[in-house]
Amino acid sequence: MPTIPKKRSKLGGLALLAVLALTACANPPPPALSTVGGRAIVLGPEPGFDPARLSPPWWRSPQRAANRFVPVDLDGRLVMRVDAAAANQSAVSAIGRWLDVPILSMPYLHWAWYLEPGLFAGGPGDGLDRGLRITVGFYGGHPRSPQITDRWFGGPDGMPAYDRRFDIVFGGAGQPRSEDAVQHLVAISEQGIRQELRPPAFGQSGEWKLEALDIARLYGGFWPRDRLERVRIVFLGVGGLPGRAPATVPAHPLGYVAELSLTR
Repeated sequence: MPTIPKKRSKLGGLALLAVLALTACANPPPPALSTVGGRAIVLGPEPGFDPARLSPPWWRSPQRAANRFVPVDLDGRLVMRVDAAAANQSAVSAIGRWLDVPILSMPYLHWAWYLEPGLFAGGPGDGLDRGLRITVGFYGGHPRSPQITDRWFGGPDGMPAYDRRFDIVFGGAGQPRSEDAVQHLVAISEQGIRQELRPPAFGQSGEWKLEALDIARLYGGFWPRDRLERVRIVFLGVGGLPGRAPATVPAHPLGYVAELSLTR
């Protein structure tokens, strides 16, 4: 189990119309985030948070996915452990929080995460990347999206409704020896467009990485014609990547995530 760093982290469109038309129930808008000094913690996790018993504004995707998220204490600080999926579980399940935050009011995303080195042993396996992801959903920028006013409707697979989304991916493929594996940091839009944030390199697992990202600028890179003043962040979530280690590799958590927060 890793040691948490002592430094404190500072840390589409048409398909959506169909979803909104067919959705039978809605939820009230999510409550406003508590902000201290221009910083709002979205997922600490906070004491008492139980991913096995989620209620709004929290969500799980898929809705009936087994719980793979466990708050654990590392050196007196709570972090979220993300476990690997069992053979009969979805490898890309996620949990997250509904939000309603104008992107230009809090455009900076901060967090810390840690990849378990043993995750990358055993060879390439299925050939897919193993690791962690932050998923970010937006609403309002797509020119064909209807306005949502006093009610918020559910989107696909248990997520809140969104018209734009990207994942921030930290991981890589397995190798016969975990120390020979490289990991990268990349943002991937729902349409599969990629923006490299940190090039592939050895030795990125097994240590805490403190991240800070201008998501307004990243959004503008993916969708330059959207009007940022209309865009709202409607959810943030954490989850795993689809790659699975071979059955011969001892079970390991995918890693840990802490202090997912937004700042001005």
